[in-house]
Amino acid sequence: MLNGIAIITHPIFLPFFSLLIYYPLVATYSIGTLPLLIGWLTFAYIILPLVYFVKVRKINLAQPNLDERRSIFRAYSLVNIGFAIVNIFLVQDYIYFYLAACLLHIFLLGIAFIELKASWHTAIWSFLLGTGLMMLYQFKRAGTNDDLLLEALKLLGIILLIVCFVRWKSKAHTPFELLMGIVIGFLASTPLLL
Repeated sequence: MLNGIAIITHPIFLPFFSLLIYYPLVATYSIGTLPLLIGWLTFAYIILPLVYFVKVRKINLAQPNLDERRSIFRAYSLVNIGFAIVNIFLVQDYIYFYLAACLLHIFLLGIAFIELKASWHTAIWSFLLGTGLMMLYQFKRAGTNDDLLLEALKLLGIILLIVCFVRWKSKAHTPFELLMGIVIGFLASTPLLL
C-alpha cells in the first residue's frame, strides 16, 4: 500500500497535480487545446524522461543513488525550461510555474551535489502547496475570492502530510530529508509572487 501511494504521488506527475491549482486558468482555453496539452505533458514530462532514465542512463528509479538523483534533477531542470518555452505558445499562464519548477530541480540538484538527499516527493508537494498559496495571495490582491482554490490548498496540505508519513514509514527518507524537501519545495515556489 505504501508503494502504491508513493507511485500515485510521484513527482513525475507534477504537471497533472498542478491542475489542482491552475484549473481556473486552464479552463479559459478551448476544449481542443486540452487533449494537445495532456498528450504533450504525458510524452515530454513522463514518457521521454522515463525512457532516458531507464534505457539510456540505466537508473534504478526505485532507489536512485546520489549520482542518479543528480541525473534526474538535471534532466527535469532542462525539461521544465523546455516546458516554459513551449508554453509561450500553448498555455502562457504556466510559464512562471515551469520556471519555478526548474528552480526547484536546481535546488534539489545543488543538495545532491553536496552529498545530501532531500525527498523529491515532499519537495514537489510542498512546491504545489506553496504555489497554491502564492496564487491565492495574488487572487486576494486582485480582489478575487476563490473558495475552490482554498479547498484545493487544504487537499494539498493533507496530501503533503500523507506523503511525508508514507516516505518516512517506508524508510525511503529520514525526517531531516523530508524536512529538506519541504523547505526546498516551498522556497522554489516563492518566485511565483512576482
